[in-house]
Amino acid sequence: MPREVSGPPAAGDRRITAIMGAGAKSGRDIVAYFAGHLANLANGNDALADDEEFVLVKPFHLFERVRRLLTGNRRYSDGLLGVWAYPPPDGAEEAAEFYFDRVLDRPIAARRGEPTSADNLAALVATRAVGPLGAVATGESLSTWKALAGGPAKRRRFRETSELFEFSNRILKCLDAANRPYAETLRLGLCPKEWLVGDDAAGVNTLKSANGFLKALKAEMGDVLGRRPSDKEIAAAFAAAPVPGCKSGAEFAATPLGGAIITRVAGQDQTFIVSFESVEATQAAEIADEAEGPLMTQQEAAPFLEAAVAAGAIAPPERDLLAAIMAGRTLAEALGDNLFLRRRVKADFDGEIAAYVEDLSARTARFVVGATTRP
Repeated sequence: MPREVSGPPAAGDRRITAIMGAGAKSGRDIVAYFAGHLANLANGNDALADDEEFVLVKPFHLFERVRRLLTGNRRYSDGLLGVWAYPPPDGAEEAAEFYFDRVLDRPIAARRGEPTSADNLAALVATRAVGPLGAVATGESLSTWKALAGGPAKRRRFRETSELFEFSNRILKCLDAANRPYAETLRLGLCPKEWLVGDDAAGVNTLKSANGFLKALKAEMGDVLGRRPSDKEIAAAFAAAPVPGCKSGAEFAATPLGGAIITRVAGQDQTFIVSFESVEATQAAEIADEAEGPLMTQQEAAPFLEAAVAAGAIAPPERDLLAAIMAGRTLAEALGDNLFLRRRVKADFDGEIAAYVEDLSARTARFVVGATTRP
């Protein structure tokens, strides 16, 4: 029977595991979760039985499933889209549409003639083709979406754990490159739709520098926000973190971008309260153009799972459940007849296995990220 994937990858009853984001840097977790979820959707894991060998990718149908995922999952609408930054009447639908255009379908430019992360993703997708490949456009920079959905329609599914991890990892590398301007704008607490297009559009280097300025300004203000910074504080922050194109803090503050940042710090716009608490906890301070290495292998995860049990973050049966999923077993097989897990699902999650695994995913990821970032 088809399965509706409504949470992060663990809820999809497949081999992108519940802790797939835990190996990434703090703040990149939400992007890693989304990459894994895209891998599951493109692989047909939300609709096909485990023993079905092929998937037929229909771009419009895949687009609709991605759109529903972005708008219907609070984790993504808040942490990835930043719907809180969009002024009324825009909401999740408008944010998802803009995210698709500016991130998922944003062409990824090549460096020095080398293949891009999107080229590498498209190459992997092409290896799964059933039947002859169609003509491939040349001289055109691919986007994440075109690499994912524009390949062969009928494909052999990624059925091995290692294969699905590699598929997810290549999607993640695309998102790391394409998502950066969007993420940098959200870190400023500003609406991407207002600052990535139009006359006031800011480049990624300017946005990155502006975030450095914002960090320095907060320090100069002693993190006492909700007031307009003084000229002296602005000057000191600019001296510590200058923004290209401006000679002084006063000059930057007079620009549209600088003025918006000052307004945000002063708490004079709608995003002040949620942006510091939400985005700076979910977006990485630095987002590399290309992610390095795999997300996390079963062997790499094992010591973290043991440590999570020792710290009381998860129970031993939950450790065994995660290990079984990483080993390639389906969720039904992994749960088996374990009474502890089934009672937990029934008592605390009203029998919703997907909700339970999402909660387990979040608990484990929080522990692992905390453990890897402690001095």
